[in-house]
Amino acid sequence: MSRRDTILRAAKRTAKEARAAASSRRERSRGGIGVDPHRHCVVCWTPVHLEEDPAVCGREECLNIHKKRERSRKRLVILMYMIPAITVLFLIQGVMGASG
Repeated sequence: MSRRDTILRAAKRTAKEARAAASSRRERSRGGIGVDPHRHCVVCWTPVHLEEDPAVCGREECLNIHKKRERSRKRLVILMYMIPAITVLFLIQGVMGASG
């Protein structure tokens, strides 16, 4: 048997094994495990229902931390828009003032 035949036979065997592994994985993911679809709390990562919006469990600590993070995120977004806008205004004012 030549080297080419050996490599071809090994590739076919590997392809068969890969197909078998993929099909067994597919069967398990279709409901063989028994875990309901869910999300996780963004603070403590405990499972919560898919309908929860925002994805936060009912604990008071998690709610407070999530509110604090949201306020901080909103403030950062506002600053990200305001700082370039103010810079552009100053540049325009500087160009207008220098020309006239």
